[in-house]
Amino acid sequence: MDLQLDLFAALAPESDEPSKPAPAPRRTAPPAAAASRTATTTSAPAPRAKHAGRERISDEQAHRTAAALGEAVADAWNRAHGGPDIAAPIGLVAALCLVRQRDTNGPDLKAQILAQKPRELIEMYQQIWAGHWQARPDLIDRARILHEWLNEPDAIDDHRAYCVKVVTEAALKAGILDLTGHADPIDRSRTDALSHVIMLLRSNGARQGLGEFHTPPSVTDMLAEVMLAELSAETSMDSKGPAAGQHIHDPAGGSGGMLRAAAQSLRWRGLDPADFVWSMVDVDAIAAACGAVNAIVWGLGPNVVVACDDSLANPRAVEDARAHARRVIEHRNQVMGMARMTAAIRQTQALLESAVAA
Repeated sequence: MDLQLDLFAALAPESDEPSKPAPAPRRTAPPAAAASRTATTTSAPAPRAKHAGRERISDEQAHRTAAALGEAVADAWNRAHGGPDIAAPIGLVAALCLVRQRDTNGPDLKAQILAQKPRELIEMYQQIWAGHWQARPDLIDRARILHEWLNEPDAIDDHRAYCVKVVTEAALKAGILDLTGHADPIDRSRTDALSHVIMLLRSNGARQGLGEFHTPPSVTDMLAEVMLAELSAETSMDSKGPAAGQHIHDPAGGSGGMLRAAAQSLRWRGLDPADFVWSMVDVDAIAAACGAVNAIVWGLGPNVVVACDDSLANPRAVEDARAHARRVIEHRNQVMGMARMTAAIRQTQALLESAVAA
């Protein structure tokens, strides 16, 4: 069965080089720490999709679904005795955020994924992360903590594979694709699908130690409007709002809630978030990783930098992260160049062998 999975559907055509000169970042109001390859299996054919596209839901419905998603995933992981490594279940949900139906008239993606066996799911998740690494190595590298455990297949025993299965089922049945499976980035950006997952999987002590708290969307919306008003004041007198190329920054970004709210506000103003420069910093590696994934899901564009650092202790956190991102992209280019060269050599050898045989 061909899984109707588009690994790059959430990505607009863009350069991944975060090299555009960025104006000095505008700090936000009080920190908002809110938290293509085809997989082939032998499973039975899945039912065809009932609708040509996913039904749009309101912002309020999206926020409620995200809260229910967090509860469902946390409950599934804990009931399965998944253990203290919460990056694993969060990474599964993050990967599901990165895909949507390839053919809207084809077999239903949700049903197809639910039909996968545990080991097939692990292979699917490996393909999702690998595919997006080719497109946005800078952001996928920042999200490494969410997926690096998948690169050690020998360490994934039957129990961990079972946990992968139950978390996947919980996330899909709770409506993850209803939040992030849309073609329109406006609909993918109605809520932060990962914030509640982080908060409900993390212990109270860990949250307090990190100073991590979920900020309600209504608050991030309000703070984003204040921040955009400040950007508007920096433009010329003839301007009626923020201008393309301006830098939107959150020094305590969590999983990116403030950036989401700002991106939505820009869209409602008729502006494209991809025309702006985005950056965020968070001291928590998991939150920063989710912010990187969300930057892809929300369509923030090519000029996004996510730093895992203490913005108070390191004023150059964004610059350091941007330099690291360039190195990651250069490494990707080298790897892909070698892969293309190897493929070309093999194709040439095959042609020579066929000519000799003839």
